[in-house]
Amino acid sequence: MCRLFLQVGKNVSTSVYQDFLDACSDYSGGLKKDVHEHNENKLFNHVDGYGYSYIHNEHYEVRRFNESICERHPIPEWEKIQSPILLAHARRASPNIAVKLSNNHPFYWYNGDEYVFVHNGTVTSQINNYNKDRFFLKGTTDSERYFYSVLTSLRENDWTMKKSLIDSIVADWDYTGANFILASREKAWVGSYYSKNPLYYTMKLYDTEDSLVISSSKLESLGKPRELLTNSTLIEINLKEIVYYYLD
Repeated sequence: MCRLFLQVGKNVSTSVYQDFLDACSDYSGGLKKDVHEHNENKLFNHVDGYGYSYIHNEHYEVRRFNESICERHPIPEWEKIQSPILLAHARRASPNIAVKLSNNHPFYWYNGDEYVFVHNGTVTSQINNYNKDRFFLKGTTDSERYFYSVLTSLRENDWTMKKSLIDSIVADWDYTGANFILASREKAWVGSYYSKNPLYYTMKLYDTEDSLVISSSKLESLGKPRELLTNSTLIEINLKEIVYYYLD
């Protein structure tokens, strides 16, 4: 169970990045941020490593760290990045899943194009609906298997994303949350799928004059979200034009 952040377009302000970090640590200056079902009466920190990805020289760079996102505080690094996309993930490991670098997000795959992937939630079912002859596990997470399941379906569909593909992938799974963000060098897709705790799992879409931002946490500096992504929805974002569409 993790926190997700996607920025498409120009960099947002330092205060927006800080809002995301504050939500990952639950407390900032003695004030609890982004109250939800998991932290209403207790701490629910995301301290099991983090990672982020962005495009540099037309290719994805992926950075993953064992430290918690609040301990290492990557905001100065993010402010220097000039990229059409920044994708970040703060991890709170699911029960019995090891805390180690190979289990950190984003996950990456190259097939001529490039794909990066992050997931929020826990899939308790065995995930076997991916091509094991093509995709080889590097870690032990349900999230990596989820990524390969999406890639397997995309490959079978000529690399064209459809909502029906995701619906079919998760149809027989038991999960608390199967939220994900997948990005190529031209597009990003955000899937909202969860079975409980809507305050925690509902992703928020914000827009500014120069960017789109999607976050699993409230970002107070951006005010009221433009949209709350409802359960069982999928959007596609054009990274160049900074516009999004709901996929049927």
